[in-house]
Amino acid sequence: MDLIPIASYLINKFKCRYCDENIALTYPFLELMMGVMFFLTASLAGVEDIALLIFYLFITFVFVVLTFYDILFKEVPDEIVIPAFVIAVIFMSVAGVYNLSDLLIGIVVPILFFGTLFFVSKGRWLGGGDIRIGALMGALLAWPNVLIGLFLGYLFGAVYSLFGIVTKQLGRRSQIPFAPFLLIGTYITMFWGQKILDWYLHVL
Repeated sequence: MDLIPIASYLINKFKCRYCDENIALTYPFLELMMGVMFFLTASLAGVEDIALLIFYLFITFVFVVLTFYDILFKEVPDEIVIPAFVIAVIFMSVAGVYNLSDLLIGIVVPILFFGTLFFVSKGRWLGGGDIRIGALMGALLAWPNVLIGLFLGYLFGAVYSLFGIVTKQLGRRSQIPFAPFLLIGTYITMFWGQKILDWYLHVL
């Protein structure tokens, strides 16, 4: 009864059954979020294309893990993001979701953008992990939708920072994990990017 998501946490009364140490609330919350996001992804992707559904579920798993990891440790692990990037490039190419030029431009743009910010600021404005997140964004969104993902990521990050400053939970020089906001922007763009782009062009 130790490996059932959420249920094991409740059955064992929030403690490890072997050492009797309290289990941090982070773990059941992670399990809950994984389940919720899997359900949402399956609902949005549908079951008509099983290969695409499996791919999106894999990406959802990666996004949730990277989000929690960056929040907890302020770090983006290469062991997760680089294989995810390679798999995304291969899948998007083989499945013909994007043409090769849009895919390459989508990857290069965020790498150049984040890379420039990183080197100009000498790592003060963002970490090297954000460059790799940018590459993953490009592989998943391609050009021009990657611009929407970047915009949403910065928008969510700005709103969070502003709220933190207003409530005095953050200072003007406080460092925040940026990957979660980029991943949220990417997730939204994966499923609603074209609608957002069409709406924007219609408004113009």
